[in-house]
Amino acid sequence: MNCFDSYCRQIIRPPRRQYMISDLGNMHLQIQKGPKIRFLQTKAIVRMDFVFESRNIQLNASYFLTRSKNHRCMIYLHGNASCRLEGIRYAEVLASWDINLCVLDFAACGMSKGEFITMGVYESQDVIELMKYIENNFGKVDEFMLWGRSMGAVTALLLTENSKIRTYIIDSAFSEFRQLLQDIGNRQFGVFSFVLYLAIPILRRKILNQAQFDINLLNPIDKLKQVIPNKKFFFVAGKSDTLISYQYTLKLYENCQMPKKLDICEGDHNSNRPSTTLQRIIEFINEACEFKYNQEYQIRTEPYFKFQNQHSSEEEEDSKLQIVLSEIKTPQTKQQFISN
Repeated sequence: MNCFDSYCRQIIRPPRRQYMISDLGNMHLQIQKGPKIRFLQTKAIVRMDFVFESRNIQLNASYFLTRSKNHRCMIYLHGNASCRLEGIRYAEVLASWDINLCVLDFAACGMSKGEFITMGVYESQDVIELMKYIENNFGKVDEFMLWGRSMGAVTALLLTENSKIRTYIIDSAFSEFRQLLQDIGNRQFGVFSFVLYLAIPILRRKILNQAQFDINLLNPIDKLKQVIPNKKFFFVAGKSDTLISYQYTLKLYENCQMPKKLDICEGDHNSNRPSTTLQRIIEFINEACEFKYNQEYQIRTEPYFKFQNQHSSEEEEDSKLQIVLSEIKTPQTKQQFISN
Protein backbone atom coordinates (compact mmCIF):
# COMPACT_ATOMS: atom_id res chain seq x y z
CA MET A 1 0.00 0.00 0.00
CA ASN A 2 1.54 3.34 -1.05
CA CYS A 3 1.32 6.56 0.94
CA PHE A 4 -1.62 7.83 -1.12
CA ASP A 5 -3.64 4.69 -0.38
CA SER A 6 -2.78 4.97 3.31
CA TYR A 7 -3.79 8.62 3.51
CA CYS A 8 -6.98 7.89 1.58
CA ARG A 9 -7.93 5.12 4.04
CA GLN A 10 -7.43 7.50 6.96
CA ILE A 11 -10.17 9.65 5.46
CA ILE A 12 -12.72 7.16 4.13
CA ARG A 13 -11.90 3.95 6.01
CA PRO A 14 -10.66 4.79 9.53
CA PRO A 15 -10.49 2.03 12.18
CA ARG A 16 -13.93 0.79 13.16
CA ARG A 17 -14.82 1.45 16.81
CA GLN A 18 -15.60 -1.87 18.51
CA TYR A 19 -17.99 -2.16 21.46
CA MET A 20 -20.58 -4.43 23.09
CA ILE A 21 -24.32 -3.73 23.13
CA SER A 22 -24.08 -3.67 26.95
CA ASP A 23 -21.88 -0.56 26.60
CA LEU A 24 -24.93 1.42 25.49
CA GLY A 25 -26.10 1.81 29.08
CA ASN A 26 -26.76 0.02 32.33
CA MET A 27 -30.52 -0.31 31.99
CA HIS A 28 -31.93 -1.56 35.30
CA LEU A 29 -34.93 -3.37 33.82
CA GLN A 30 -34.55 -5.28 30.58
CA ILE A 31 -37.42 -6.93 28.77
CA GLN A 32 -36.37 -9.70 26.41
CA LYS A 33 -36.42 -8.39 22.82
CA GLY A 34 -38.16 -5.27 24.06
CA PRO A 35 -37.49 -1.96 25.81
CA LYS A 36 -34.65 -1.36 28.24
CA ILE A 37 -35.64 0.91 31.10
CA ARG A 38 -33.71 3.01 33.62
CA PHE A 39 -34.81 5.74 35.99
CA LEU A 40 -33.64 9.34 36.25
CA GLN A 41 -35.00 10.33 39.64
CA THR A 42 -38.70 9.53 39.07
CA LYS A 43 -38.54 9.74 35.27
CA ALA A 44 -38.32 6.54 33.22
CA ILE A 45 -35.99 6.43 30.21
CA VAL A 46 -36.66 3.66 27.71
CA ARG A 47 -33.93 2.65 25.28
CA MET A 48 -35.03 1.01 22.05
CA ASP A 49 -32.29 -0.45 19.85
CA PHE A 50 -33.15 -0.89 16.19
CA VAL A 51 -31.76 -1.35 12.70
CA PHE A 52 -32.89 0.76 9.75
CA GLU A 53 -31.81 0.86 6.13
CA SER A 54 -30.41 3.67 4.05
CA ARG A 55 -28.64 3.39 0.69
CA ASN A 56 -29.16 -0.40 0.96
CA ILE A 57 -26.94 -0.38 4.08
CA GLN A 58 -28.13 -1.63 7.46
CA LEU A 59 -27.46 0.98 10.15
CA ASN A 60 -27.75 0.50 13.91
CA ALA A 61 -29.32 3.08 16.20
CA SER A 62 -30.74 3.53 19.70
CA TYR A 63 -33.61 5.76 20.78
CA PHE A 64 -33.93 7.00 24.39
CA LEU A 65 -37.63 7.70 24.96
CA THR A 66 -39.31 9.65 27.74
CA ARG A 67 -42.93 10.13 28.71
CA SER A 68 -43.81 13.58 27.54
CA LYS A 69 -46.69 15.64 26.16
CA ASN A 70 -44.58 16.47 23.13
CA HIS A 71 -42.22 14.58 20.85
CA ARG A 72 -38.92 16.43 20.65
CA CYS A 73 -36.04 14.48 19.15
CA MET A 74 -32.34 15.25 19.34
CA ILE A 75 -30.25 13.18 16.92
CA TYR A 76 -26.60 12.97 17.93
CA LEU A 77 -24.11 12.58 15.07
CA HIS A 78 -20.71 11.19 16.05
CA GLY A 79 -17.29 12.01 14.67
CA ASN A 80 -14.88 10.16 12.41
CA ALA A 81 -13.66 6.74 13.71
CA SER A 82 -16.29 6.88 16.47
CA CYS A 83 -19.74 5.41 17.11
CA ARG A 84 -23.08 5.99 18.86
CA LEU A 85 -21.50 5.56 22.32
CA GLU A 86 -20.21 9.10 21.92
CA GLY A 87 -23.66 10.63 22.31
CA ILE A 88 -25.31 8.58 25.05
CA ARG A 89 -23.73 10.77 27.74
CA TYR A 90 -26.41 13.37 26.90
CA ALA A 91 -29.42 11.05 27.26
CA GLU A 92 -30.14 11.97 30.88
CA VAL A 93 -29.81 15.73 30.67
CA LEU A 94 -32.03 15.78 27.57
CA ALA A 95 -34.55 13.43 29.19
CA SER A 96 -34.82 15.79 32.15
CA TRP A 97 -36.12 18.36 29.65
CA ASP A 98 -38.49 15.83 28.02
CA ILE A 99 -36.26 15.58 24.93
CA ASN A 100 -35.63 12.18 23.37
CA LEU A 101 -32.13 11.31 22.21
CA CYS A 102 -31.36 9.18 19.16
CA VAL A 103 -27.82 7.94 18.53
CA LEU A 104 -26.66 5.96 15.52
CA ASP A 105 -23.59 4.30 14.10
CA PHE A 106 -22.86 5.86 10.73
CA ALA A 107 -22.13 3.51 7.84
CA ALA A 108 -18.77 1.75 8.28
CA CYS A 109 -18.77 2.73 11.95
CA GLY A 110 -19.55 0.77 15.11
CA MET A 111 -22.08 -2.01 14.47
CA SER A 112 -23.41 -0.62 11.20
CA LYS A 113 -22.67 -2.18 7.83
CA GLY A 114 -20.91 -0.33 5.05
CA GLU A 115 -17.41 0.06 3.72
CA PHE A 116 -16.67 3.78 3.62
CA ILE A 117 -17.43 7.01 5.44
CA THR A 118 -17.94 10.14 3.34
CA MET A 119 -17.27 12.98 5.82
CA GLY A 120 -20.94 13.94 5.93
CA VAL A 121 -21.93 13.73 2.26
CA TYR A 122 -23.91 10.48 2.28
CA GLU A 123 -24.27 10.46 6.06
CA SER A 124 -26.67 13.40 5.67
CA GLN A 125 -28.89 11.17 3.50
CA ASP A 126 -28.82 8.52 6.21
CA VAL A 127 -30.02 11.03 8.80
CA ILE A 128 -33.04 11.82 6.63
CA GLU A 129 -33.89 8.10 6.50
CA LEU A 130 -33.45 7.90 10.27
CA MET A 131 -35.87 10.79 10.76
CA LYS A 132 -38.43 8.96 8.62
CA TYR A 133 -37.96 5.80 10.67
CA ILE A 134 -38.48 7.65 13.95
CA GLU A 135 -41.73 9.23 12.82
CA ASN A 136 -43.00 5.99 11.27
CA ASN A 137 -42.32 3.97 14.42
CA PHE A 138 -42.63 6.39 17.34
CA GLY A 139 -45.08 9.00 16.09
CA LYS A 140 -44.97 12.47 14.58
CA VAL A 141 -42.05 14.56 15.82
CA ASP A 142 -42.77 18.12 16.99
CA GLU A 143 -39.15 19.21 16.63
CA PHE A 144 -36.04 17.55 15.22
CA MET A 145 -32.69 18.82 16.47
CA LEU A 146 -29.15 17.80 15.44
CA TRP A 147 -26.10 17.69 17.70
CA GLY A 148 -23.01 16.87 15.68
CA ARG A 149 -19.31 16.65 16.46
CA SER A 150 -16.53 16.82 13.86
CA MET A 151 -17.74 14.75 10.87
CA GLY A 152 -21.16 14.65 12.54
CA ALA A 153 -21.21 18.45 12.76
CA VAL A 154 -20.49 18.70 9.04
CA THR A 155 -23.30 16.20 8.42
CA ALA A 156 -25.64 18.49 10.35
CA LEU A 157 -24.57 21.56 8.37
CA LEU A 158 -25.28 19.74 5.10
CA LEU A 159 -28.88 19.39 6.33
CA THR A 160 -29.39 23.12 6.88
CA GLU A 161 -32.08 23.26 4.21
CA ASN A 162 -34.14 20.42 5.71
CA SER A 163 -37.41 21.97 6.86
CA LYS A 164 -37.98 19.42 9.65
CA ILE A 165 -34.86 20.48 11.57
CA ARG A 166 -34.84 23.68 13.61
CA THR A 167 -31.89 23.55 16.02
CA TYR A 168 -28.26 22.70 15.26
CA ILE A 169 -25.43 22.14 17.75
CA ILE A 170 -22.23 22.32 15.69
CA ASP A 171 -19.14 21.09 17.57
CA SER A 172 -15.70 21.17 15.91
CA ALA A 173 -16.75 21.29 12.27
CA PHE A 174 -14.43 22.19 9.40
CA SER A 175 -15.50 24.86 6.94
CA GLU A 176 -13.92 23.50 3.74
CA PHE A 177 -12.50 19.99 3.53
CA ARG A 178 -9.77 20.73 1.00
CA GLN A 179 -8.55 23.62 3.18
CA LEU A 180 -8.50 21.26 6.17
CA LEU A 181 -6.28 18.81 4.27
CA GLN A 182 -3.89 21.62 3.37
CA ASP A 183 -3.73 22.84 6.97
CA ILE A 184 -3.06 19.32 8.26
CA GLY A 185 -0.27 19.03 5.69
CA ASN A 186 1.27 22.29 6.88
CA ARG A 187 1.33 21.03 10.46
CA GLN A 188 2.64 17.55 9.63
CA PHE A 189 5.17 18.32 6.90
CA GLY A 190 6.20 21.92 7.50
CA VAL A 191 8.32 23.21 4.62
CA PHE A 192 7.53 20.02 2.71
CA SER A 193 3.77 20.58 2.89
CA PHE A 194 3.80 21.43 -0.82
CA VAL A 195 4.10 17.67 -1.39
CA LEU A 196 0.63 17.12 0.07
CA TYR A 197 -0.69 20.15 -1.79
CA LEU A 198 0.46 18.61 -5.07
CA ALA A 199 -0.94 15.23 -4.00
CA ILE A 200 -4.47 16.47 -3.21
CA PRO A 201 -5.69 16.04 -6.83
CA ILE A 202 -4.50 12.41 -6.71
CA LEU A 203 -6.17 11.93 -3.34
CA ARG A 204 -9.36 13.50 -4.68
CA ARG A 205 -9.50 11.02 -7.57
CA LYS A 206 -8.92 8.05 -5.27
CA ILE A 207 -11.71 9.14 -2.91
CA LEU A 208 -14.03 9.84 -5.82
CA ASN A 209 -13.40 6.38 -7.28
CA GLN A 210 -13.74 4.49 -4.00
CA ALA A 211 -16.28 6.40 -1.91
CA GLN A 212 -18.02 8.35 -4.71
CA PHE A 213 -17.81 11.85 -3.27
CA ASP A 214 -15.85 14.91 -4.37
CA ILE A 215 -13.79 16.58 -1.66
CA ASN A 216 -13.76 19.80 -3.70
CA LEU A 217 -17.52 20.11 -3.17
CA LEU A 218 -17.42 19.42 0.58
CA ASN A 219 -17.75 23.02 1.79
CA PRO A 220 -20.30 23.14 4.63
CA ILE A 221 -19.66 26.85 5.10
CA ASP A 222 -21.67 27.51 1.93
CA LYS A 223 -24.80 26.24 3.70
CA LEU A 224 -24.61 29.09 6.20
CA LYS A 225 -24.43 31.95 3.72
CA GLN A 226 -28.18 31.96 3.16
CA VAL A 227 -31.11 32.93 5.33
CA ILE A 228 -33.57 30.13 6.10
CA PRO A 229 -36.51 30.86 8.44
CA ASN A 230 -36.89 29.04 11.76
CA LYS A 231 -33.25 27.93 12.03
CA LYS A 232 -30.78 28.52 14.84
CA PHE A 233 -27.18 27.41 15.36
CA PHE A 234 -24.96 26.92 18.39
CA PHE A 235 -21.27 26.69 17.49
CA VAL A 236 -18.77 25.17 19.91
CA ALA A 237 -15.09 24.16 19.75
CA GLY A 238 -12.16 23.47 22.06
CA LYS A 239 -9.39 26.05 22.38
CA SER A 240 -6.71 23.35 22.35
CA ASP A 241 -8.02 21.41 19.35
CA THR A 242 -5.02 20.57 17.16
CA LEU A 243 -6.96 18.45 14.67
CA ILE A 244 -9.68 20.88 13.61
CA SER A 245 -8.74 24.32 14.88
CA TYR A 246 -11.37 26.44 16.58
CA GLN A 247 -10.58 29.01 13.88
CA TYR A 248 -12.81 26.97 11.55
CA THR A 249 -15.66 27.34 14.03
CA LEU A 250 -15.09 31.09 14.20
CA LYS A 251 -15.24 31.23 10.41
CA LEU A 252 -18.48 29.24 10.34
CA TYR A 253 -19.98 31.45 13.04
CA GLU A 254 -19.03 34.66 11.23
CA ASN A 255 -20.56 33.45 7.96
CA CYS A 256 -23.78 32.19 9.50
CA GLN A 257 -26.65 34.45 8.46
CA MET A 258 -29.18 32.93 10.86
CA PRO A 259 -29.72 33.20 14.66
CA LYS A 260 -26.56 31.89 16.32
CA LYS A 261 -24.45 31.60 19.45
CA LEU A 262 -20.79 30.74 20.00
CA ASP A 263 -18.82 29.01 22.76
CA ILE A 264 -15.06 28.48 22.44
CA CYS A 265 -14.37 26.42 25.54
CA GLU A 266 -11.46 24.68 27.26
CA GLY A 267 -10.42 21.31 25.85
CA ASP A 268 -9.30 19.64 22.65
CA HIS A 269 -11.02 17.84 19.79
CA ASN A 270 -12.19 14.86 21.85
CA SER A 271 -12.66 16.48 25.25
CA ASN A 272 -15.96 16.35 27.11
CA ARG A 273 -17.36 19.85 27.00
CA PRO A 274 -17.47 21.65 30.36
CA SER A 275 -20.71 21.91 32.31
CA THR A 276 -20.94 25.65 31.60
CA THR A 277 -20.98 24.94 27.85
CA LEU A 278 -23.61 22.22 28.28
CA GLN A 279 -25.65 24.66 30.38
CA ARG A 280 -25.61 27.18 27.53
CA ILE A 281 -26.55 24.50 25.00
CA ILE A 282 -29.55 23.37 27.06
CA GLU A 283 -30.73 26.96 27.45
CA PHE A 284 -30.28 27.49 23.71
CA ILE A 285 -32.28 24.37 22.86
CA ASN A 286 -35.17 25.44 25.06
CA GLU A 287 -35.48 29.07 23.97
CA ALA A 288 -39.06 29.98 22.98
CA CYS A 289 -40.32 26.40 22.70
CA GLU A 290 -44.09 25.92 22.66
CA PHE A 291 -45.74 22.80 21.26
CA LYS A 292 -49.24 21.41 21.20
CA TYR A 293 -50.14 18.15 22.92
CA ASN A 294 -48.94 15.28 20.72
CA GLN A 295 -51.55 12.56 21.08
CA GLU A 296 -50.03 10.37 18.38
CA TYR A 297 -46.74 10.18 20.26
CA GLN A 298 -48.58 9.33 23.49
CA ILE A 299 -50.45 6.45 21.87
CA ARG A 300 -47.47 5.07 19.96
CA THR A 301 -45.06 5.08 22.91
CA GLU A 302 -47.34 4.09 25.81
CA PRO A 303 -46.64 0.35 25.30
CA TYR A 304 -42.94 0.96 25.86
CA PHE A 305 -43.64 2.17 29.41
CA LYS A 306 -46.06 -0.56 30.48
CA PHE A 307 -43.28 -2.32 32.38
CA GLN A 308 -42.44 0.75 34.46
CA ASN A 309 -44.58 -0.34 37.41
CA GLN A 310 -42.71 -3.63 37.64
CA HIS A 311 -39.69 -1.68 38.84
CA SER A 312 -39.60 -2.17 42.64
CA SER A 313 -39.01 0.72 44.99
CA GLU A 314 -35.84 -0.99 46.24
CA GLU A 315 -34.48 -1.22 42.69
CA GLU A 316 -35.47 2.37 42.04
CA GLU A 317 -33.54 3.62 45.06
CA ASP A 318 -30.54 1.58 43.97
CA SER A 319 -30.70 3.03 40.46
CA LYS A 320 -30.79 6.57 41.83
CA LEU A 321 -27.57 5.94 43.71
CA GLN A 322 -25.91 4.60 40.59
CA ILE A 323 -26.75 7.63 38.44
CA VAL A 324 -24.09 10.23 39.26
CA LEU A 325 -25.38 13.64 38.31
CA SER A 326 -24.53 17.25 39.06
CA GLU A 327 -27.31 19.80 39.44
CA ILE A 328 -27.39 22.94 37.32
CA LYS A 329 -29.72 25.90 37.43
CA THR A 330 -31.54 27.43 34.52
CA PRO A 331 -33.35 30.71 33.93
CA GLN A 332 -36.60 28.72 34.07
CA THR A 333 -35.64 27.72 37.68
CA LYS A 334 -36.33 24.11 36.76
CA GLN A 335 -33.81 21.71 38.28
CA GLN A 336 -31.92 19.85 35.58
CA PHE A 337 -29.01 17.47 35.52
CA ILE A 338 -25.85 16.99 33.47
CA SER A 339 -23.74 13.86 33.70
CA ASN A 340 -20.22 14.32 34.94
